[in-house]
Amino acid sequence: MIASAQFTIISICDVVTSASPPENPYEGQLWVDTSVSPPETKIWNGNAWVVQNDIETIRTTISILTQKDAQFQQTIEGLNSYVASLTETVETVSSDQGVLEERVLNSESKLSQLEHTVDGLSLTMQEQYIGGINYVQNSSGLNGISDDWNYSGTVRTDTSTDTQNNTISDSCFVLGAYSSLSQYIRGVVPGAYTVSVRVKKTSAMSGYFYVTYNGNKTKYLFSKSTSFDWTDFTATLTDVTDPTLRIYCYSRDASVYLADIMVTEGAIPRKWTPAPNEIYTQEVKIDKRGIEVSNSASSQRTVITNTEFAGYYNDEVIFTLNKDETQTKKTTVDGELTVGKTKFVPLATASEGLNIVILD
Repeated sequence: MIASAQFTIISICDVVTSASPPENPYEGQLWVDTSVSPPETKIWNGNAWVVQNDIETIRTTISILTQKDAQFQQTIEGLNSYVASLTETVETVSSDQGVLEERVLNSESKLSQLEHTVDGLSLTMQEQYIGGINYVQNSSGLNGISDDWNYSGTVRTDTSTDTQNNTISDSCFVLGAYSSLSQYIRGVVPGAYTVSVRVKKTSAMSGYFYVTYNGNKTKYLFSKSTSFDWTDFTATLTDVTDPTLRIYCYSRDASVYLADIMVTEGAIPRKWTPAPNEIYTQEVKIDKRGIEVSNSASSQRTVITNTEFAGYYNDEVIFTLNKDETQTKKTTVDGELTVGKTKFVPLATASEGLNIVILD
């Protein structure tokens, strides 16, 4: 908004000296007419030029004109004050308009952010609906170094306090110097996949982790020659078409700690979970191989798989069932024992011995 004003300021004390009357005279204007001799002083009374050679009359006229000039000056000052006030008002309006424009822009920005949030929320809901299954078997070493993994060099598992405090699974793999760990993941369907891993690296030598897909494509999650504390790394594969993936980690020097490895459908990294057929607790392990129940305090464990049903003590087989045969290292029987047609019946006290009965 622009304010403008125009004023024409005429001094009523001006006296025009000329042979012809001034154009557009105003009431009280003086004119010295030089077309006659001697020149005559005339004044415009609103209708005609009136000779004013009388000194007193001229003085009176000049006094009147002086008063009018003072009034005119006051009028000019009033106009100046009004113009200043008008200018200030225009500046205020302009400032208010700028504030309103800024508010409109902020509102538009917030609306745009809201639209992005809604779009992102829709995308997130869609992505969360798809997938969520971890395709990596024994993905954090909770079942030791199982045959799901291929490795070289020195690889072990760790459940130290540091690992438990910094991982979801409370467990990790530890790669020593010149060591590698890899797993093939088969049976994936075409689509987008996210690979994630939590890593700690204590060596300044090279170490890296990558995923191979679609035959010969490779994407690195990290490749560093510096040490770092527990850090999450992710990679998104947007165009998986081959049903086989391979994850691979290498450590040039000790040590690289790998935990919470995930391969899931979709483009959003997810919180670590084991594979669908895995349940790992401190004393019970269930996966595709079978069931293992252990007791670390007594060094005992029982294993049920598709090839064995056995009990172990200090990693030695104590009993096993194989088809129709049971093998045991030691057997204690409280009460009677029948073997075929022979029954062994203990007497009341151990010192009395044992009755052996042949059954018909």
